[in-house]
Amino acid sequence: MPAIFINPNTEEHINLLNRLKEQNQDLRVFISDKIEKEFIEKLPGKKAIGDIYDDSHIYTASEGAFCGIFYEGSENSLREVFIKSIKQSSLKRILWISNQKESDEITELDNLTYIFCNKDSNYEDTVLELEEIDEVSDKFIDLS
Repeated sequence: MPAIFINPNTEEHINLLNRLKEQNQDLRVFISDKIEKEFIEKLPGKKAIGDIYDDSHIYTASEGAFCGIFYEGSENSLREVFIKSIKQSSLKRILWISNQKESDEITELDNLTYIFCNKDSNYEDTVLELEEIDEVSDKFIDLS
């Protein structure tokens, strides 16, 4: 099923996306237009580049995807943008990766699993597993 990764911005994301591409032939990526071109060129999948702070850019890019993987990290200014884009999207599974404490507004979203981690957490295997299984029952996973 099609998957989209929103906001890749670390070298670790390149590895995760390569593994996701092996697992899921229809991989899409939404990247901030503020990211360097050299980094963007390393990313696998169909790329959409736009304003990461515009929820309409994100939900439009996610059109037709089954699973949306949202990387918030420690960038709390993206929280409201991500929530708005998820509410407007047709995504059936949402994985939210963050270094910040979850909020009720996020965890109450349908079909969302919140992956709480710290900067040293390895969440790759968790994301890969949750992206491919038939049904996700966990609403919160603590990898900190």
